[in-house]
Amino acid sequence: MNKARRFGFTLIELLVVIAIIAILVGLLSSGLSGAISAGKTTKEMNRLRQLMLAWTMYSGQYNDRLLPGFLESGVQQGAQGSAAWQVRYKNKHGTELDPLLCQTYPWRLASYMDFSIDPIMGYRADSEENLDYSSYLAPEIPDNLPASLTGAIPLQGSGAALQPAFGYNAYYLGGWWELVSGVPTMKFGNDGYTQAGTTGIARGRVVAQTIGNIPKPSELIVFSASIFLNQSDTPYSKLNEYLPGSAWVVPHKLGQEEVWGFGGVILEGIDVTSNANSDSINPMSAFLSPSPLMQSGDIGKLMVFKNQSVPFNRYGKMVSVGVADGSTKTYSMTALNDIRLWVPVADTLTFSHAP
Repeated sequence: MNKARRFGFTLIELLVVIAIIAILVGLLSSGLSGAISAGKTTKEMNRLRQLMLAWTMYSGQYNDRLLPGFLESGVQQGAQGSAAWQVRYKNKHGTELDPLLCQTYPWRLASYMDFSIDPIMGYRADSEENLDYSSYLAPEIPDNLPASLTGAIPLQGSGAALQPAFGYNAYYLGGWWELVSGVPTMKFGNDGYTQAGTTGIARGRVVAQTIGNIPKPSELIVFSASIFLNQSDTPYSKLNEYLPGSAWVVPHKLGQEEVWGFGGVILEGIDVTSNANSDSINPMSAFLSPSPLMQSGDIGKLMVFKNQSVPFNRYGKMVSVGVADGSTKTYSMTALNDIRLWVPVADTLTFSHAP
């Protein structure tokens, strides 16, 4: 008597099918993830273009003058015994804003963007809310946040003032203005700079006050996606894309103080400006050595040496930036180690400045 023939899959066949399905799902999810990231980056760049246009319009209205990077509230109102700036800013409904909200750039550029929330805070899940009611979202106040800015945190509109998607190159464009003994004073305003070059040692001011003062507008960074990070003994990694932004951003070295590092320090002679829109520097044309503040195992990781606002690759590996000629680009974090991208007068990687 013949046995009945059995139909079905063996265990090995089932495992092979499951493995193939898993591989296909992995490939599909990777492709979808890349497409989603690319879509987010496209939106980010569109927001940045609107912001760059507003920045350019501001200078056009004020005889080529650059938007100040930071205006302490007392500087805006005019401190006792000082020359008063007497500037006032209003919201979309014509209501005068608290000067605490206008120390940073967003509310001072908002009118040039018709008070749209998207260019300023489109990265946030609550971006549909009105600028007037945007709130400060960080679970805690970052260490070393300027004292005058902490006063803005409880106010409506503080989210726009302190946590926009893009940080302004505030120390080197327009100036960081504070009250010193009751007098409005620009940070680094009296600094000279030194840099080794073919003509020897040069000296001069480091902060640009007009668009005409920018020698290489196609390279100088005006805005960058940014985030405020506190100093840490361990590298930062896998930062959440929804983390709050910051209203300003600084290069890896501020004055003579090292602030952050990623991948090491680019050695003299390497042309980083040609690496815009690339993931990394050509390993055959550059050698990256570690910062003195880094350990050998930290190379390729973001290290923060001072509580400060730093560039942030919110989507993918690249950082979205706007440059002084009004265009937008993407740079790798490693490429952003180049001080020439940040300081108008910097011509070499050894550039530094001090009073």
